[in-house]
Amino acid sequence: MSSKKQMLHLIALGLLAASGATAEDTPALGQTIPTEELAGLSTTVYPDGEGLPPGGGTVRQGKVVYEDQCSVCHGENGEGDMSMYIPILAGNGKPDHGFHWSTGYSWPYATSIFEYVRTAMPPFNPKELSTAEIYAVTAYILHMNGFLPEDGEVSQSTLPKVKMPAQDYFSSKWEKEESQH
Repeated sequence: MSSKKQMLHLIALGLLAASGATAEDTPALGQTIPTEELAGLSTTVYPDGEGLPPGGGTVRQGKVVYEDQCSVCHGENGEGDMSMYIPILAGNGKPDHGFHWSTGYSWPYATSIFEYVRTAMPPFNPKELSTAEIYAVTAYILHMNGFLPEDGEVSQSTLPKVKMPAQDYFSSKWEKEESQH
């Protein structure tokens, strides 16, 4: 911290101390956010589906969303671009080297794919996709990896039931804690 900033900081602290202000004197700022509104702002989706919003989507709908929102970075067939650190979304099995594992073979839960898309995609405008579009593109990613048929669909109730191959070779602290209860 520069000496000028230190001086300003000390002056501010001195003024606060001299005023005799206490925590009780601090005005209440802002407003309480209604529970239903807060639910849409800060969520976590768990492997068992807790936290998933109501809704669903089909592979066919997801293909449209993928072509419009995802293929420009991840490629027409989910091949990614590892030279640009753009993850591979689809692959045909677990290769020998983890760096080249596709999302379908390295993520242990389909619900995690949903949550990541909802939170961080598309990177140029995160949280732009509707819940229906997120379910649909998640279904399409699962289809590209061979986990759903072309006429498949996912929903709040079915997405947690999709068995991902990585469940067999990744250990989950969450599952261990849940099984102890």
